[in-house]
Amino acid sequence: MLRFVVLVGLFSATLLAQITLREINSKPSSIAKDFLIWQYLQQKNISKNSAIAAYRQVKRHTKKLQRLYLKKNPNDAKLLYKIQCQKREDLYNIKNRRCLEYAFMSYKTLYMNNTQREKVKKRVKKSWQKRLIAIQSEPYSIEAYKKYDNDTVLRMFINVSKTFRQKHLDLYINKNYINTLAHSIKMAQFIDIVMRDKKLKNLQRSLYNLKPKNLDAKSNFLMALFYIKQDKKRKAIKHLKKAYKKYKKHSDKDKTLFWLYKLTKKKRVLKALLYSKNINIYTLYAREVLKKPPLNFFTYTKTNKQYNYEDIKDPFIWYKISKKLKKTPKEKLFKLYLEYQQKNMVPIQSYILEKAYDYKFHAYVMPYNQYLLDATNDEKALVYAIMRQESRFIPSAISPSYALGLMQLMPFLIDEIAQKKHEKVQYKDFFHPKKNIEYARKHIQWLQKKLHHPLLIAYAYNGGIGFLKRHIRSGAFSNKKYEPYLSMELMKNSETREYGKKVLANYIVYKTILQEEVSLINMLKKLKKQENFEYFRN
Repeated sequence: MLRFVVLVGLFSATLLAQITLREINSKPSSIAKDFLIWQYLQQKNISKNSAIAAYRQVKRHTKKLQRLYLKKNPNDAKLLYKIQCQKREDLYNIKNRRCLEYAFMSYKTLYMNNTQREKVKKRVKKSWQKRLIAIQSEPYSIEAYKKYDNDTVLRMFINVSKTFRQKHLDLYINKNYINTLAHSIKMAQFIDIVMRDKKLKNLQRSLYNLKPKNLDAKSNFLMALFYIKQDKKRKAIKHLKKAYKKYKKHSDKDKTLFWLYKLTKKKRVLKALLYSKNINIYTLYAREVLKKPPLNFFTYTKTNKQYNYEDIKDPFIWYKISKKLKKTPKEKLFKLYLEYQQKNMVPIQSYILEKAYDYKFHAYVMPYNQYLLDATNDEKALVYAIMRQESRFIPSAISPSYALGLMQLMPFLIDEIAQKKHEKVQYKDFFHPKKNIEYARKHIQWLQKKLHHPLLIAYAYNGGIGFLKRHIRSGAFSNKKYEPYLSMELMKNSETREYGKKVLANYIVYKTILQEEVSLINMLKKLKKQENFEYFRN
């Protein structure tokens, strides 16, 4: 979803729809209802009692909803009490257990003395909290930590600041003990933190003691990257082979096979990617090298000339349909597909078909083309690549952070673009494909002027241009060995990392559908050209 925009004004150009409490009461509990309540609480003409009645129906109590609600009801004792408790640092003085539950964060006990920690330990309910407080009172030594279970030791390491970790926890861990810790579900997080921090020299030295057989799939893959960074192929291959055996998801197996090929150059490893049911950058890479274009996708669905009057531009209609889809057994999905053969139901059809085919065939449909008639094929490919990833073509999709519609536009971005265009709009307008695509294109065109590469645009669209700037300035996308692939795997924000890969794969497929010659391999090679990053490096 979009998270970045340049601020251009002080006042919103967005007109809030007039929502009534009766309308809220009539809707099922959902993110769509929370979005209605969020808009309702911004209205000036609602009473305190109406605000209370609406807020009681919230499904996900976010801070943005809390703030709006407290403006209408600043004396809500229960909510104020919770917020006040959350802010408290002196946990050892909190006698009420509910308040302590709200206030407890592990960093708050980190700098207490042992007497203060002991008071907190006696009052907290959860056993993991008691263990974590106890280990914080120990001297910084491996011998002291051996008294605790693996999860507690690693939780203590993970939940502290980078500076604290560097100052106190950069300890060498011998072969026996680190392979004991390896069985913790938190081991992958531990490896991820250690391998990224050059100042943790002793802990990085300890990673060499890890045996592949003791690690889960993700930990093995991260260890492989750790060795690839150092160009230690043999050790990396051992971890990749173990990761491949342990991974369950096809997409994870695909990336493991890709890296095995990059290290071994064995064609049989690359050929194994041809049997994957996924379309991703790894399978597309293999198919390009082996000259085997992907066949497991469809671009059209069978429709009739009729019109379905279930308006999927209404988020509550989509909510109703999505519940129906979830409840439908796999063997009845094709029958359900026939119910949605009307020309305006292509998004629903493609959604059902992918599920019915157990995601062995993938929908690369192009609905709403009438709103892209003036776009170049390249822009179309990029818009559809993002649309497919953001909403699966559902015009009334809403995210938990209230990103809206086909292109998942954030309300603050809508406000800013509306100001630039000198338009008065309502958020509900963005459940209409025309308006949503229009505003998304405006932002994408702005990104294209600065970034010039679909992968970088995808990163910025999801994680923000500031995040992308930090990633590149950290040394990503250099001319070193295994680039740009290594930088793509080592991006810190996992959501943006995977989002970028998926959008790039979508883009390649849509360029092919639109009959434009495209090479994934050449496109990725361009990421090694430093002129692509002048905007960030200057």
